[in-house]
Amino acid sequence: MLDVGVSAHCKKNPLILRVADESRIESITEICYKNDWQFILGIEPDQEEDLSDLERKLNPSIPQKATKTGRNEPCTCGSGKKFKKCCGANV
Repeated sequence: MLDVGVSAHCKKNPLILRVADESRIESITEICYKNDWQFILGIEPDQEEDLSDLERKLNPSIPQKATKTGRNEPCTCGSGKKFKKCCGANV
């Protein structure tokens, strides 16, 4: 495996990438250098490419924010009553 990297801030968790041939190395290293990411890149022709760490880093998941209805806010069912007197009374 070829060990390449630049940044010191993520030495504990470098991206671990595997390519099948040398054709993609330049584009992958350019992306990592541009974003200042530490990475380990290996060329293994007998194995399947694994760029999942890079894909997760480029497209991070966005946490969903749950909206919580307050007790004195109008009920979400549209009845016009306060939540505590409508659907919140069942909770």
